[in-house]
Amino acid sequence: MPVLISPASISYIYFADVLSADSTSSNPVHCSLFALSAVDLEARRFDLDGQFFEITLSASGLPTVRDMDVLIYCVSWLANALFDERHKDLSRNLRFTARDFLDFSKRGNGGAQYDGLAQALDRLAGSKITTNIRPPDEIKECGDSFNLIRYEAERDRDGRIDAVSIELPARLYNCATDWTQVCAMHSDYFSLTPLHRLIYMLAKIQCGEWQPWVVSLNELHRLTGCSSPLRKFKNSVKGLLTDNAIPEYQIEMDAQETTVTFHRLPWVTPGLVPIPVNRPAFKRMKNKKVNSVKRSVVSFSVCCKLIPSAERKRRCA
Repeated sequence: MPVLISPASISYIYFADVLSADSTSSNPVHCSLFALSAVDLEARRFDLDGQFFEITLSASGLPTVRDMDVLIYCVSWLANALFDERHKDLSRNLRFTARDFLDFSKRGNGGAQYDGLAQALDRLAGSKITTNIRPPDEIKECGDSFNLIRYEAERDRDGRIDAVSIELPARLYNCATDWTQVCAMHSDYFSLTPLHRLIYMLAKIQCGEWQPWVVSLNELHRLTGCSSPLRKFKNSVKGLLTDNAIPEYQIEMDAQETTVTFHRLPWVTPGLVPIPVNRPAFKRMKNKKVNSVKRSVVSFSVCCKLIPSAERKRRCA
């Protein structure tokens, strides 16, 4: 029986990458599985140094960045259950109400939002990933071809989705329940545009705590999968310089407008602290060797948690 997701038990927002790679990936492939809009109807394949992944799509198109909210909702539930030691709540098979999901992702609850959820589920379920990228060392082999989700929808008398039962792929579930493979997301994430969400995630991948990420505008354009001309993309990035639209980061562009630099601003989000933090489950790991978090393919594996400053001081005292 699927585990029911209770929003009251989701304290923090997390994401885990379905394509996290093992430690042999010395030159990881950084790119997006997700399209910026639903009009993208082309399959994607990425190759680098013998590694590849490809995503084939359904008639509805590629899953979009906003569709990924469904995965973030499920991963947030699993990661919070992991850290809170609610082991009975850890399952690949989950169930949630449409209203709870729409509230979580800050979408509103009108008819268009319910229709959007139905379309997102179709795109996620209809998309298939094939890859030769091995999962992280700590995670068992999960196969090289899988769908992003399987689901069944329950509808009300008006035909609108009321609840969803969802099955996650083993690869995503195993990452979501491994503390070295989850990443805390800023609470403003759902307020970002699709392009800004992708840029935020790329910054999470590449930008260290104190080491800035310097990238050419051409490369940033490629990494986001943006289909608009480079000129329009440049204008969008320049807008970030004045709007400060990407949480946690300060963005700069060189005088020639060819290179972009991202700086992490830890004082903007003082609640981001490393985990584990005095959790009983992790105290039992003190005699177990824990490797440093590995850079992974399209991975958001900076292990941190949003904890209010007062509580952080109490825990770290």
